[in-house]
Amino acid sequence: MPEEIVKDSGLRMVVIKEGSGDKPQKGQTVVAHYEIYFGEGASTSDYDYEKKKYIDELYDSTYEDKPFAGPVEFVVGQTTPKDEVYTKGDSIDGFNEAFLDMRVGDKRTLFIPNQLAYGEEGASSFHTFFGYRVPPSRDLSCTLELVKIKQGVPAAAEKRGPAYEG
Repeated sequence: MPEEIVKDSGLRMVVIKEGSGDKPQKGQTVVAHYEIYFGEGASTSDYDYEKKKYIDELYDSTYEDKPFAGPVEFVVGQTTPKDEVYTKGDSIDGFNEAFLDMRVGDKRTLFIPNQLAYGEEGASSFHTFFGYRVPPSRDLSCTLELVKIKQGVPAAAEKRGPAYEG
């Protein structure tokens, strides 16, 4: 039976594969794959002209080309501040907390409560690292794989500094 980890914050993680590498620290840039399952109500700017509505019931994966191909970079602890536009390297608190608990090579299924995702207000496509609108109070379910830890941090992180204090 897979190991389940439950954090005080409400973040739940199920270990799919254990890695043997280092654990990242706050402020470090990591490279990771993710798959996020949004469910009904999340939307993109993609409009289905035949159905005359925005596309919802989204699934996003870096293993495919949706919207990013290949693993992407995150700065551990760098969240998009409320009401600001996403900057390269930004993440959500649920990812940041998970990264601090993971080793390079780990792959986990995460169950992220809304307060560690986009909260009571949700998020516009400009506030999210994947570019989708997220409804208010939406919990997220995803898979996260820590591929590697890079040296240094992007200029945006140096300018703004990590927001996560966890």
